[in-house]
Amino acid sequence: MTMPDILLSDLEPFAIGGTRKCFVHPEDANRCIKVLRPDRTPEARRAVAAGWRRYKRLRDFDDQWKERKVYEYLLRVGTQSWRHVPEYFGCVQTDQGLGIVTALFRDYDGGFPKNLEQLVPSGISGPLEKAIIEFKGWLRETLFLSRDLLPHNIIAVADSDHSYQLVIVDGIGNSEFIPISSWFKRSARRKIERKITKFDYRLRILLPE
Repeated sequence: MTMPDILLSDLEPFAIGGTRKCFVHPEDANRCIKVLRPDRTPEARRAVAAGWRRYKRLRDFDDQWKERKVYEYLLRVGTQSWRHVPEYFGCVQTDQGLGIVTALFRDYDGGFPKNLEQLVPSGISGPLEKAIIEFKGWLRETLFLSRDLLPHNIIAVADSDHSYQLVIVDGIGNSEFIPISSWFKRSARRKIERKITKFDYRLRILLPE
């Protein structure tokens, strides 16, 4: 049996999402390792799939495979500034399965950033509003495709008391079965606008009454 490159079992994840756990890289505190939760492996997800979905390919249930393909594409095209997406450093084998290695973001005071689902219920401050506007402008300029822009998948990195930078930490990539928006800019622009409209709605319903 091949020994894993990285051991994570004795470490505490700093974040647990819907499908994955996130660890500080034990050999580099500026990097993050994302692994699948045991209950969200492709095999586990297909086992509980209903109807025709249970006949889909195993990799169609694998968020690690999907995200890895997107990152490899971004590296190939070479136009990604990594300002709003964590920089990708490849994959490692861990004792909890394949790990995707990306840059780890921290606030200026060293703490872990909060996501928009955590921040917006307290209101959208001027600096946060500015960051949201800049983020949406970046989406329109780059035509960056993601799955739904969910507030809990977008962190607000505090650069100072008066400045934020939004970063998509999960849900990147084109969710279309036939990726028309990846082939045609006009389709991509329409799709981006639809996603931004839904994103704005999701933020509004989080605002305090």
